[in-house]
Amino acid sequence: MGNITKNITNSGLEQINYKKDSIIYKVNEKPKFAYYIYTGEVEIISASDYVIGSVKEGELFGEISSLFNKEHSVSAKAAKDSRLLIIEKELFFSKVENADPILKAIIRTLSLRLHDSNKKSEEIWRQLHLLSSIKKDINKG
Repeated sequence: MGNITKNITNSGLEQINYKKDSIIYKVNEKPKFAYYIYTGEVEIISASDYVIGSVKEGELFGEISSLFNKEHSVSAKAAKDSRLLIIEKELFFSKVENADPILKAIIRTLSLRLHDSNKKSEEIWRQLHLLSSIKKDINKG
């Protein structure tokens, strides 16, 4: 736990500091929180260990798993020293449930699209890796 420190902000949200390269959560873990990046940057990593994106200051991550109460489909790792605000799953879900119906539809639609995009990105990385290894074999022969 040397790479992580915790405290409570004035807004009542828990704040956690992660050192660079600290794992925030792993694929298939049950979601506990959605995260807001106060400072720093977080890499989003596929189940096959490909970096498929990054999330920066002022952005959320982990919200899809929290919203749909599904295990994480990706891992998250601090790309730099990062300060995250923790949004409890119940609080996040409550805010979404109490939102205007149009906003709820937008959130759900964007969340589903992001989930699909993550899966497609991982498949593209897998295919590129395969093509790269085939090219290396051809160049050797």
